Amino acid sequence: MTESDAPGSSTRSPDWFPEEDRGGGARGSGSRSAQRLAEYQRLREQCPVAWADDHGGFWTLTRHADVKEAARQPGTFASGAPFIMMPNFGDQIPISLNPPEHAAYRRLLNPYFSREAMDRLEPTIRGFVVEALEPLVSAGEGDVVSGFCQPLPARALAALLNLPDAAYIELIEQIAGFERMGWDPGKVGAVIAEVFGNHIGRVVAERRARPLDPGTDLLSGVMAAEVNGQPLSDDIVIQIGVQLIAAGHATTADALSGVMYRLATNPDIQMELRRYPEKIPTAVEEFLRIETPLPEIARDATQDVELHGRTIRAGDRVALNYGAANRDPEAFEHPSACIIDRTPNDHLAFGSGIHKCLGAPLARLELRLALEEVLSRTSEISLAGPGVQTTGLILTGFTSLPLRFKTP
Repeated sequence: MTESDAPGSSTRSPDWFPEEDRGGGARGSGSRSAQRLAEYQRLREQCPVAWADDHGGFWTLTRHADVKEAARQPGTFASGAPFIMMPNFGDQIPISLNPPEHAAYRRLLNPYFSREAMDRLEPTIRGFVVEALEPLVSAGEGDVVSGFCQPLPARALAALLNLPDAAYIELIEQIAGFERMGWDPGKVGAVIAEVFGNHIGRVVAERRARPLDPGTDLLSGVMAAEVNGQPLSDDIVIQIGVQLIAAGHATTADALSGVMYRLATNPDIQMELRRYPEKIPTAVEEFLRIETPLPEIARDATQDVELHGRTIRAGDRVALNYGAANRDPEAFEHPSACIIDRTPNDHLAFGSGIHKCLGAPLARLELRLALEEVLSRTSEISLAGPGVQTTGLILTGFTSLPLRFKTP
């Protein structure tokens, strides 16, 4: 980021809580994570509306109040291609839609992420958590990314979409292929559309021939619905399925890898949550705030906007930097401290406004169950070697994280 003009709640002392990067390992003081956080702070303090010439030129908003307000103004900051560094990623339904079209699709999809729907999924997902954890805990150590963080969201999404359980293995292999590409912005969008589109396309064809209960099966429900009086084409149904997999897997896997790292490097947090497991849901919110697996999302300005002495012109691309906003000291007391009983916690890890993450209830469920099971089955979690952070431009988690487990 450059600073040049563009063309055109807790009462405890924070010392009790672990600060970012105190644990060492993959996130030591010289890590990419630490550098990113330092840049967030510099921009919030010195240039909260910053311009960069990369990727065709774009603005970045970094203060919590500005990011939240922009996210809640789709008429001024409209949705389109969701990532600054991938302008050709293509339309995604419903994330790329704006009012009034957007509301029709959210009304259609929201029931499949309701409390009742999550309650139905909970026993199944808990079983997936236990099954993935058992070999790691029994062995005493292992790479939790490949053994736990990657498989869990894939299996949860397969369950959500009523895919055969073995389908998650194919999804994992495809996602691993994207990681080997380094999430190359010139390739990933097209590959996701092709590979996931082919996969979901086969399922859609099966549902057309043999629909399931539209009240509980998302794809059958979407195919049976109408938007603006018209049935949805197979292409639109496939787009919805692709977005759910592409968005719901990588972000949750990254969030879970960050949570596991934070547990492994902060024994005080482990001890507190084992002693008081009722704090786990609140801790999940704090982990999401401080990890923010998807640190920014793109918007398109629809009109000129004056903000902090800068003029964002109509047509300019704007990055809403959730990662920076979630560390804003104006919004969070001791923002670098991981305060597991922080409340209220107005984090933006899932965004805000009409585009607040559709899959947030599923992600929260996965993270809560993962924490409940891993903490109840172990007496100590620690690093077994250095982790490897993702090298892509979009996510912030780990591609490898060897941990050691001790049992009671």
